Amino acid sequence: MEYIDSEPLEHVGEIPLMGARSYEGKRAVVSASGMGELSYRELDDRSNRVANFLRDHGVEPGDRVALYLPNSMEFPEAYFGIIKAGGVAVPLNLMLDDGSLQYIVDDAEVRHVISTPLLAAGIDRDRVTVSPPQELLADTDVEKLYVSAVSSDEIEVVDYGDVDSYPADAEIRRNDEGLAVQMYTSGTTGLPKGVKLSHENVLKSLESFTKTSTKIDPDDTLLIVLPLFHIYGLNILMTTHLYSGGEVVLMASPEPRSILEAIEEHEVTGFPTVPAILRMVLDEYRSDPDEFDLSSLELVGSGAAPLPEEIKNEVVEDWGVMMGEGWAMTETAGAGAVQRPGSEMWKPSGCIGKPMYNLEAKLVDDDRDTVVPPEAVDYSTPPPEERWVGREGEIAVKGPQVFQGYHNRPEKTDEVFDDEGWFYTGDRARFDEDGILWIQGRTDDMILVGGENVYPEQIENALNDHPMVEEAGVAGVPHEVKGQAPVAFVVLQGDADASEEELRRYAFENVPSYAHPRRVFFVDEVPRSATRKVQRFKLEEEAMERLDGPLESSEKL
Repeated sequence: MEYIDSEPLEHVGEIPLMGARSYEGKRAVVSASGMGELSYRELDDRSNRVANFLRDHGVEPGDRVALYLPNSMEFPEAYFGIIKAGGVAVPLNLMLDDGSLQYIVDDAEVRHVISTPLLAAGIDRDRVTVSPPQELLADTDVEKLYVSAVSSDEIEVVDYGDVDSYPADAEIRRNDEGLAVQMYTSGTTGLPKGVKLSHENVLKSLESFTKTSTKIDPDDTLLIVLPLFHIYGLNILMTTHLYSGGEVVLMASPEPRSILEAIEEHEVTGFPTVPAILRMVLDEYRSDPDEFDLSSLELVGSGAAPLPEEIKNEVVEDWGVMMGEGWAMTETAGAGAVQRPGSEMWKPSGCIGKPMYNLEAKLVDDDRDTVVPPEAVDYSTPPPEERWVGREGEIAVKGPQVFQGYHNRPEKTDEVFDDEGWFYTGDRARFDEDGILWIQGRTDDMILVGGENVYPEQIENALNDHPMVEEAGVAGVPHEVKGQAPVAFVVLQGDADASEEELRRYAFENVPSYAHPRRVFFVDEVPRSATRKVQRFKLEEEAMERLDGPLESSEKL
């Protein structure tokens, strides 16, 4: 745990202050596209100005303030500014459809939103659609939108540029709930769930990283291409590195060539990413290896989705760097398990290492009876007793990093916690002879598409709304890049005649882009149990019979 004035850090808003006192003019954040940079002192000053600005416009401790931002220079200052003002930051996933985003805004009772002129006209390219903030929020209860160079007759717009005129000193406030962030993750019904993370959750997660994973020091430079509206980008990457005095390079769009150029230009030492992006970057690099100087790179990390063994081998062979995997959840503020430098990183793909510092973990069966106890899984222990080797079960964790519950969802919160404070994650793992965990999949129907949680019901509901569809069933199948992806089985109405492309496009327009089915198969009936639940295991079996191996990237619209 780091300190401020000889006292332990207790407020996430103190991280920029700690950095300013320790590193002053050292660069903290820089835009890969040349949109600016901030030193540690400037980041603290800017976040103070944002805090004063928000208070002046009516933000009170405990108010939810949303961030409708890409990986831009506004994000770090706005994030810390909200928290310094005593507000609760609510990052909005730009990949979600408008309906899901509006649901989140309403569920969190967001009244204030910070955005950027970069989104003023929206985005509609490369299969990504992002609505202009003034249009997205027009039919919500949001009272003020903070953005420059935008006007609207539907919502009050306040010029974010006015932040410059506010004082660079600010009182750091705390809300009664002790919350810092409320992040949204998909739920079993398809409706996002608000994960409430306290200051302690976030700070203990940062401490876990610094005492467990590869050491971060002020000489390290991290390239962040993963979105800051996910826990991976926000806490595992950005906040951890700013907590440790490193430099972060922000990139808004993960274009392979731009990534390689940024690594060379900024002498990047760490590049954490997901398999889908890594595959594209490797392909670009291999087209002309001599064009890019990646000699500064020391570590490549992968998470959020299964890492194909061939990708790991290519990284090690082509770039001569360590390649590590890990596992984490939004509900654990990004803490989880991670491979440590050395022998753990040379294990095949799928190995996620041991639990991080100060996080207990165990494996349990379907009745929540212990299969592998916490003392066997502890990160500091030697190889385990033979009787536990090879056992598999659901991962349950307990520690100060674990979230405070789901916002407005007490029944769901009760479902995932027991009376002793263990959180049941829904992820399954097995235990090897070295006491290392290997991810085995999910206990429920969730499909993990390149790190994004996708639930079959969400896609089924969209397809069932199509006028030609009688019923639909969805299952997940292997995908060569994404790890998994959904496919749909559809029963058409009567004499209806709809094409596969038509239904795929309809789904694409009505669910998040990453959730659309890569294939649609027409059937006479969807297999269901006696209680009318879709028998997904039968759909998976049929899909694998119809497909010639894993889905390929060519399965696009």
